[in-house]
Amino acid sequence: MTGGALSYERFYNGRTNEWLLRVGDPRTPPILFVPPLFEELNRTRALIVAVMRRVAAEGNGCWLPDLRGTGESLLALEDVSWEDWRHDVSAAADHIAKESGKRPIMASVRGGCLIDDNVDAAAWWRFAPATGAALARDLDRASLAGGAEWAGYPASPPMREALRTAAAAEVAPLRTVRLDTDAAAADYKVTGPALWRRSEPGSSDSLAKSLGADLIKWSRTCAAS
Repeated sequence: MTGGALSYERFYNGRTNEWLLRVGDPRTPPILFVPPLFEELNRTRALIVAVMRRVAAEGNGCWLPDLRGTGESLLALEDVSWEDWRHDVSAAADHIAKESGKRPIMASVRGGCLIDDNVDAAAWWRFAPATGAALARDLDRASLAGGAEWAGYPASPPMREALRTAAAAEVAPLRTVRLDTDAAAADYKVTGPALWRRSEPGSSDSLAKSLGADLIKWSRTCAAS
């Protein structure tokens, strides 16, 4: 099952025009995917796009933004702040609301759950949310193993400190989904690999199917409420 071809559009964040990947009809109920941060995005992007395709095939428009200093952004990461990323998410949500005429549902993955709250959203769906401290520790360990500071990501000292102290904000309505190997509390647990732990990017058809089905069900529940 697929949701059609990928397309790209721009959103303005008040300083720069950044890219949005879109799958599905922009006039249908919108879902904004907030990506993981740093290397976890590279390892999970294929999974996120697979989920977007499944959800779009069921009648939703799905968007995935490039945050400043990531993806095809022309800005250098060392010139980007934590607040820039938070503002990018809200600016992308505003853009999508104008395109679709509806408030988006937020679908955040891992570190994306730390920057998804400053939005006038219809609802939130979070997959495998992580604390900023845990993500920072992973980057510190990668630095020790690979010899490059913070795994080669030239984040500024304020950005690093902001990540270390970041925690997901309370939002409502919220549905939290985790892997069944994760002992933390969740509304629903799925079976699949922790792709963000792998050394190379990858995906999982079964995990994409499970996540897509749950997100579709949640979006229908929110639309009916």
